[in-house]
Amino acid sequence: MNWLLFWLLLHIAAAIIAFGPTFVFPLVGSLVQKNPQAMHFAMELNHLIETRLVLPVALTMLVSGTGLIITAHINLLATTYLLVAIVLYLIAIGIAVFNQIPATTKLIALSAQAPPPGAPPGPPPPAVMAQINRARIGGMILTALLLIIIFLMVIKPGGIVGGPIFG
Repeated sequence: MNWLLFWLLLHIAAAIIAFGPTFVFPLVGSLVQKNPQAMHFAMELNHLIETRLVLPVALTMLVSGTGLIITAHINLLATTYLLVAIVLYLIAIGIAVFNQIPATTKLIALSAQAPPPGAPPGPPPPAVMAQINRARIGGMILTALLLIIIFLMVIKPGGIVGGPIFG
């Protein structure tokens, strides 16, 4: 069995499955702006996607990435682009765990207390806006980190040191 190809396919599939849905979050947010009564459902949906799909699958990338590094005999300490990508990945996981999930958890609680349907429209309460902004800023940072990581993984500036990627 070609273990390198196995780990590579697993790693790429995990990246697509984990991070693909995150590009939908801004679309959900724009729908909530147009339909504020749907905020609670939207926050429940985003939280479910974050906690049961994005984060668990993203965490599996540690295993598949390690499998790739070992199988391809890559000298990690001599491969700067890979070290940078791993550090950015760990930062992104930290932002997801310590910012995004708490923000959506609070938004779920706050949106459960939303005004009933038919209430006059108005701006969301300051506590809601604070959490929305927290999640929005975190999401923008995560998107930037993801795009930088993808760039590093595809372009491989400096090349691979320690062994050929396709042996």
